[in-house]
Amino acid sequence: MKFINFIKNRFNTKRQTGLYLTIGVVLASSLIYAFLNLVEDLFDASDLLIFDKHILNIIEALRAPILNKIMLFITYLGNSEIVIIPFLIVLTILIILRKWRYFYSLLISFIGGEIFVYITKNVIGRQRPSVINALTLEKDFSFPSGHSYIAIAFYGLVIYFIFKILKNKVLKYLALSIGIILILALGFSRLYLGVHWPSDVLASFASSAALLTMIITFLEIKDKFRPVIRVIPEKTKKTVLIVSSILFSLWIIYLIIFYLNNPLK
Repeated sequence: MKFINFIKNRFNTKRQTGLYLTIGVVLASSLIYAFLNLVEDLFDASDLLIFDKHILNIIEALRAPILNKIMLFITYLGNSEIVIIPFLIVLTILIILRKWRYFYSLLISFIGGEIFVYITKNVIGRQRPSVINALTLEKDFSFPSGHSYIAIAFYGLVIYFIFKILKNKVLKYLALSIGIILILALGFSRLYLGVHWPSDVLASFASSAALLTMIITFLEIKDKFRPVIRVIPEKTKKTVLIVSSILFSLWIIYLIIFYLNNPLK
């Protein structure tokens, strides 16, 4: 009887430990399991290496001069010296709007992700694909892909914030669609440029999606059961919109300048 009640409570939408938490735990656990499986396969690398090389060979056949430039621009969106700027801008906006749950969630996702990637790279120490076939060079280890991780840990979480804040359904799903395309494109760019194995990108997607799932689950439960009702003056909203638009425009200009000054070598 106790077991049956326990199961029922896991699907109860009126409990904090009910359906929302159950979905989050199951999804996050599945993603962590997928990541650990990829790590395990690294130590029995024969099949995984065959898969990785096969995919890279297919992608290399798609290369073209215009695509080279596009993929380089996209991959720069995951560079630390590029992504740190929108990260600080978003944090500042969240402080002004007093969105403290979002603020701390972004800190955990971004900084925690950077630490996780750094430690994992150096513990596993996987070498990158051959530099002969790479369009650009990277000096650190390969597994997991830091760019792919940040694609979800930062851009994915920001897209979630935008999705929650926007009222218009068309704009909501437009933002979500753009976010998904950006995340996939960033991961693909690392394969296209030949600086990562496909399993590096898959591992990053799995581990960062697990973290994102846990964060979103926490936020959704808090918003449903302990909502924070805060009225933001219209003047403040307009000021934030104007200032953030200017700052992001300047960031785009910086990104373009960085891209032009760092072409493929």
